[in-house]
Amino acid sequence: PGRFECDRREYLMVNRHPEPDLLVEYTSGSLGIAPCISVTAHLQYCKHCKDSVESLGDIGGALLASSEVVPGSDGLFDSILEEVETGCELNAVEEPREQCLDAISTQLPEFVQRLLPGEELNWRRLSQSLKVAPISVGEQDYEVALHRIDAGGKAPEHDHRGREITVVLTGSFSDEDGVYQPGDFLVREPGDTHRPFATRNEDCICLSVLEAPIKLTGMKRVLNPFLSFTPS
Repeated sequence: PGRFECDRREYLMVNRHPEPDLLVEYTSGSLGIAPCISVTAHLQYCKHCKDSVESLGDIGGALLASSEVVPGSDGLFDSILEEVETGCELNAVEEPREQCLDAISTQLPEFVQRLLPGEELNWRRLSQSLKVAPISVGEQDYEVALHRIDAGGKAPEHDHRGREITVVLTGSFSDEDGVYQPGDFLVREPGDTHRPFATRNEDCICLSVLEAPIKLTGMKRVLNPFLSFTPS
């Protein structure tokens, strides 16, 4: 987590945050790729959680320093050193990712921009007001995507088959439970139902992480565009 620096000049007033247990997993490095991306995106906006992650890292470092030293096996140090040197060589030849050509990319935090392809995003319209663009991050268990609701538009009412994490990137939206601004971190559990509405003055773009397809309420499976699911 420490390698992801916040690129926002000013932190925003964020009202919804990851649960403390999720931040502990994030700091310890035990979180999967897609959930880790969602937390990192949130940290671009939220000083409170960024400070919490740094404090958790300090606590972990202190605990590690005070732990009893266990002798390693013969050749362990040489093996670790070889792995580090190999990693450095790979990083040295890795070419930087090309800038995304999609017009909306410049509206997003730099960290999210680095996840996007060096071409136009592949937007797919799910309803009159809602579009989705998948993001490939090498994930096997989750679908990662940008969702865009047109200004004043609404997404169809839907329920969830698995956990969904949403981070608001630009604009804002509301549903039956409240209003969500840039940086807000939302988690929907299986069985939750809601219908997001974007504010009238600006499109709303969110980063979403899904562990299962979602289902439009009352729509037959054959007509349901949300039932497509592609881990990325």
